[in-house]
Amino acid sequence: MGADNVDAFQRFIFSVPPLRIQAAALVVLSAVYGVATVGGFWLFTPFEPDPSRIVPVAVLIFLIPFVAAAELFPRVLDGYPRSWSYFLALTSQFVLFVYALVLSGADNVGNAWSIIWLSFITLYLINILVLVVSTGIDRSDRILFVSLTQPGLLIAAFYALGGNDFGFTTYRHVFAFGSLLIAAGFLVLVLVVVDYLIKSNTDVSAFALTSGLLRNDRESLDLGVEACPSVETFAVDNGSQLTVAAPWVHPGPLGGFGGGQLSGNLIDALNGGRGGDAADGGETATDGSGETATDRGETATDGGAETASGGDAGFFFHVPCTHKEDLSNPADAERLLDAVDEPERTDRASRLVTESYGDRDRYADVRFHGRRIGDKELIVLHGEGIDDYDTGVFMRDVDHDEVLLIDQHRHDIQRGPDVEIQYGSAEADRLKRAFDEFRERLADAELVDDYAAGFEVTRAGQDALAMVESVDGQEVLWIGVDTNGLTPDVRETADEFRETFDAVIPFSTDTHASIHELANMRESDTDAIERAVDRAVDDLAPATVGFTSRRSDPVKLLKNDYNGLVFSVNILIRLTLISLVTLYALLVLWLFF
Repeated sequence: MGADNVDAFQRFIFSVPPLRIQAAALVVLSAVYGVATVGGFWLFTPFEPDPSRIVPVAVLIFLIPFVAAAELFPRVLDGYPRSWSYFLALTSQFVLFVYALVLSGADNVGNAWSIIWLSFITLYLINILVLVVSTGIDRSDRILFVSLTQPGLLIAAFYALGGNDFGFTTYRHVFAFGSLLIAAGFLVLVLVVVDYLIKSNTDVSAFALTSGLLRNDRESLDLGVEACPSVETFAVDNGSQLTVAAPWVHPGPLGGFGGGQLSGNLIDALNGGRGGDAADGGETATDGSGETATDRGETATDGGAETASGGDAGFFFHVPCTHKEDLSNPADAERLLDAVDEPERTDRASRLVTESYGDRDRYADVRFHGRRIGDKELIVLHGEGIDDYDTGVFMRDVDHDEVLLIDQHRHDIQRGPDVEIQYGSAEADRLKRAFDEFRERLADAELVDDYAAGFEVTRAGQDALAMVESVDGQEVLWIGVDTNGLTPDVRETADEFRETFDAVIPFSTDTHASIHELANMRESDTDAIERAVDRAVDDLAPATVGFTSRRSDPVKLLKNDYNGLVFSVNILIRLTLISLVTLYALLVLWLFF
């Protein structure tokens, strides 16, 4: 993706455990923390707390404030999932326990007082920051109020368990509580300034963006410029028809923003819809807790592959392009779909030609597969260690009606490259040189009149395509998955099929539909993929094949606005971190000195 902190944010997001596990953990850990805290005071301080204090400490300090906050947040902040609320409570509970351990090492009453109030302030700030990021800055008034739940109950418990025994004047108590409110005000001020600076540069709210990504909202970025990108359509007909859309649009930037769900929406539309309104809304089904099936690690499967109905099917090819070609408005996917055309087809095709240029001087490390289809060329590329390419790197002087160029994007889904090839660079020139030479070789490939194909699209849990092509006795297997890169098990499955087929072309769609899948996916439904391959083999029959290109109606692509958005976010993330560190340092100085 090549987006620095945007990439880091994507990888940080993870699926929280199921709600019932978190609730049980909150109760169990409160007992553990209570025992450890009382034990710490008994071991490291001159006090000898009675074991009977364990229950009040566990319940009043480590349980009630966090359960109350976990239940209150979703009720005050509409749409905030309970599972997230409980995870935040678990995190805050652990932070408080760390402070309790630090407190057991305090060498005087004054330091103990400062540590206690620093812990209350820290919890308040953590809740404010997390809730603003995950729900938006526009709810800051509610967030400031509801975030007081944990520190407020802890302060009450503190005084109930002997907070007045420190012997401090009323002024010190008021001063400590005032410090909490001042720190919260300073944090909100920093967040508002950050949001204002990003919005003034990109007209996008930073917190609307992050909260939208976390909630999988579907929104337009209101950025970019109008363009009419080419939409190439690949089609195979063996009695049933496979239609594959290959728009010169990048399926990003992320989640429901812009074209992040482009590939899935087009696949859904080309297969007649999955049922419901997934194609229109790009929404993820949730239960009452706000958890998605992905969050719970569940997969929609009935023991067999859910396949496209009626024999006809559709899929998505990723072409070599960058995030500058991202859609700004998710609704523009309809215009790309309208540009999907019916190509002229032929049964005349060549055998698959494969060439690698990684060990040659003056060439980049790139491999091409290609075949002639009538007087046209279908070419698939894989650049080792390369994520994306500017659109002009390969196709600046090539007619889209004559060449369909596909980027396999088959890197490991969790350890993908972040190299982006810029048009006009030395690396781009080497890639272009290899591409042109490969086309010269492909032009010599002999056409024969016995093209055959079989295909199957599986829609069990994740969308995947299996397509088998046969030309002049050579059989080629395509395995495509609607993911951003391939999981190791898909790569292994593809390698196993190399013993059966003359060539195997695994590819992904480079989708950016789900931030949770990007961060967490470790395996795919290879059983469904293998069944799809078996059905594609059974479906193998004489066929016609072809592709065409057509310009879409005007859509908004991010273009250079994407760089402005990323640069602004990267710079201001650093500014926010520096401000938070400074705030915390000032708090320590304020309370201890």
